[in-house]
Amino acid sequence: MKALSNVFLLAIFFSAPSPAMESADKIGHIQSVKGLASIVRNGAVLEGTAGAALYRGDLIRTGKPGAAGIVLTDDSSISLGSGSELALNNYAFEPKEGRFALALRMVKGTFSYITGQITRLAPDTAQVQTPDATIAVRGTKLLIQVKE
Repeated sequence: MKALSNVFLLAIFFSAPSPAMESADKIGHIQSVKGLASIVRNGAVLEGTAGAALYRGDLIRTGKPGAAGIVLTDDSSISLGSGSELALNNYAFEPKEGRFALALRMVKGTFSYITGQITRLAPDTAQVQTPDATIAVRGTKLLIQVKE
């Protein structure tokens, strides 16, 4: 029985992502939250709290009332208003390797986006998608409202 529990513990240890792996995949964090916010990650709904790590593929939702401030690793800043949904579809910020990508999908709600280093270093790699259009980001500030 003891051998079986040791095997089980080893299986958990080796299947869990290492902290180094998690930090490499982290693309940002929630800086602030007012009201309700959640993160949908791989089908699971997590509470969106200040300091929560964000990863490529996450969907951030704010409730009514609700608001959230997000900071990505390239210092991009995104504010979501009440009743908003934002998908972090693609993101890469690896200046030493020359890898840059930013694809945000604004599903609904109000958004303020202030560009970070990606748009300065590789402006052709930043896109903001809405239900009606894809916007190549060239400037430094963008305000969008997507109605349902």
